[in-house]
Amino acid sequence: MIAAPAPGAATALQTAVYLSSARTSADKHAAVLFDADGDVHWQVELPDRGHGGAFRTGTPDVVIFARRPGTFAFVIDRSSGRVGHSIAAPANRHFYGHGTFSRDGRLLFTTENNFAEGRGVVGVWDASDGYSRVAEFDAGGIGPHDIALMPGGSVLAIANGGILTDPDTGRLKLNIPDMLPSLAFIDAADGRPVASHALPGELHQLSIRHMAVAASGAIVIAMQYEGPHEDRVPLVCRYMADRLHLMTAPEPITAQMRHYCGSVAVDGAGRIACVTAPRGNLSTFWSVADGTYLAAAGIDDCCGVSAATDTGGFLISSGTGRLVSAGPSSMIGISRPGTTSLAWDNHVARPPDGAEF
Repeated sequence: MIAAPAPGAATALQTAVYLSSARTSADKHAAVLFDADGDVHWQVELPDRGHGGAFRTGTPDVVIFARRPGTFAFVIDRSSGRVGHSIAAPANRHFYGHGTFSRDGRLLFTTENNFAEGRGVVGVWDASDGYSRVAEFDAGGIGPHDIALMPGGSVLAIANGGILTDPDTGRLKLNIPDMLPSLAFIDAADGRPVASHALPGELHQLSIRHMAVAASGAIVIAMQYEGPHEDRVPLVCRYMADRLHLMTAPEPITAQMRHYCGSVAVDGAGRIACVTAPRGNLSTFWSVADGTYLAAAGIDDCCGVSAATDTGGFLISSGTGRLVSAGPSSMIGISRPGTTSLAWDNHVARPPDGAEF
């Protein structure tokens, strides 16, 4: 691991910022902090491919997580780009690439695989004590991928993809005929199960992977289908009024999404969701309130997405090096020379409230 802040990295940034992982022009993996204008503030080299990121409220800490089945996470000072802590998954565990902080920023929750027992767990780390591990909760399913804190701060939502894996077989999916994804809710204080929701049985191969939570408590979910290639199934759903509701797009859009959604975000007003489909080179836009499909924008290899600073807008990243500001009715490229040499990875994270720091 090499900490390599970009020349002139700010000591106190005064703009909205985003965190992502990327592949550099030197074919290295890096965590990258950049702003809404597309300017890179620092890069930190990673030992392997990164995945999701998280901002710790009220502190300069940001965390980048290893892509499954990686076992590292780095805590980085977002002002300086210096690595403050390295977090290692315990024995017989690996990370699934995502994590989130408690509302007060004291605890970090990470999605993990207990591969010795073939079950999903949530690791609990005390950020106020050097990111020491203090507890472990059952995730309520196999393959917990994304995790988010619900409004109110007392409940965690977990996207259980339902897919069994083992690091000895790399990223091989071991239980596709019998997979059972779910959206689980657990108490953030003690891990007690609160609720669990599954799709209809005929859609058990529709993996619940990524989530975006609106301030209203609605959740928009991006999914990946592991069933027959010729099937046409909805790839987006929302949780509202204690139920999962499938969201449908026109058949040509569903076909172009190619069974795979990469990431999802909800705009600052909680009205519009953006779901990316990198295999189809497509970013789709949806109404959070009623699940209506609104529009799509063609962006090559688009995957990472985050709410932008303006209501209704999103920042979308691409494996081709592009950064795009887009919404249901507009699309503007914002890439700078420093970012076009970066092949952006799957996700873009921003501070929970989107504020400057």
